[in-house]
Amino acid sequence: MDSQVYDNTIKKYKEMIIRDGIYLPFLNILLYAATNNFYLSTIIIQKLYVVNYYYHYEHLYDHVPHPYNWVKQFVRFTDTGRLASFLYYFYPQTLPIAHNVHFMITFAYWFARIFFGMDDRDQKNKDTYLSAYEKCWTISNHGLVYSIIVYQMLTDPQCMNNFTTTDFYYTVLWLYSWGIFIYIPWRCFTGDPVYSILANDKPLKTVLMAFVLMNSCAFISNYVGYLLTKC
Repeated sequence: MDSQVYDNTIKKYKEMIIRDGIYLPFLNILLYAATNNFYLSTIIIQKLYVVNYYYHYEHLYDHVPHPYNWVKQFVRFTDTGRLASFLYYFYPQTLPIAHNVHFMITFAYWFARIFFGMDDRDQKNKDTYLSAYEKCWTISNHGLVYSIIVYQMLTDPQCMNNFTTTDFYYTVLWLYSWGIFIYIPWRCFTGDPVYSILANDKPLKTVLMAFVLMNSCAFISNYVGYLLTKC
C-alpha cells in the first residue's frame, strides 16, 4: 500500500474514533476504575457522547443558525434525565425524581417507538456501521440508567419512605416545566417538533395519545417506585 494512502487511512480512522465517540466505551472503563462507581461513570459517559455528537455533527442540522445547533442536546425530555441523574448522585434524597423521570424516559420512548411508530428525527449519520453504533447509544440512553437505579433500590437494605403524593407532584412539575419552558419555546422558535409523533402532519389523535402516555407514565412511575421500596 502506498505510504500516502496508508497515512490517509490512519488519519481517517483516527478522526472517526474522535468524531463518532468510538473512544467513549474505553473511557468509561477508565472512569469506572477511577471512581469504582458504575452509575457515575455511566451518566458521565452518556452525557459526553451527546456533547461529542453535537459538537461534530452540529453542521448537519438547521434548527437554528450554524454553529448553534448544538443546543438541541438540551431540548429533548431525555436530556432532562441527565440532570436528574446527577441530582440523584449528589443528593440521594431525590431518588423518586430520578426514578420517575427515567421511568418516563424509558417506557414512554419504547412504547412510542413500538406502538406509535416514532422514529429518530435526529439521526443524520448514513454510515451503516456507525449508525448501528449510534443505535446502541440510543438504547443505552433509554433504559440503562433506569436499570441501575432500580438495581440500587432493590439492593438497598433500608426501607425508604419515598414515592409519596408529594413526589408524584414533583414528577408532574418536572414534566410540565420541561414542556412549558423548554419544549414549547423551542418548537415555536424553530418549528422542530423534536419527536416525530408530534409533527404537524400527525393526526390530533396521535398527539393526544402521546400526551396521555406521558401523564400516565408519570403516575405509573411513582406507583412502581412505591412498590419497589415498600417494606
